[in-house]
Amino acid sequence: MFKTRLFAIILLIAMVLNIMRYQMPYIEYSLFKGYVIKNLCIKKNEKCNCCQGKCFVKKQIKAIDENSSKSNNTNKRAQNNEVNEFLCSQIYIFKPVEIELLLLVITEFAKLKGFVSVIFIPPK
Repeated sequence: MFKTRLFAIILLIAMVLNIMRYQMPYIEYSLFKGYVIKNLCIKKNEKCNCCQGKCFVKKQIKAIDENSSKSNNTNKRAQNNEVNEFLCSQIYIFKPVEIELLLLVITEFAKLKGFVSVIFIPPK
């Protein structure tokens, strides 16, 4: 019981973090604004620096977009390959022996179905 609850909580946290992946750079920027401005700002060496570290946030969001677009492209390629394999697969041609065996199985199934319906009579 404890293991399932722990697993559910971990899974919930992972889902929330995945949903908030675009908001995380903004949250990190607001929490560590001074550190970002001093150390991580791309334009920190310029004299008239008005961005205050927002350039770093934009860079992170651009990286997130690129990663998600790459994963979407690979997923689309895999789906296209699966669809092509399904649509372009060779049609299987049954041999006469296989057809006879298939008909035998179908007739035996029909006999079995009739047998069960004769034996089982619902109560009145």
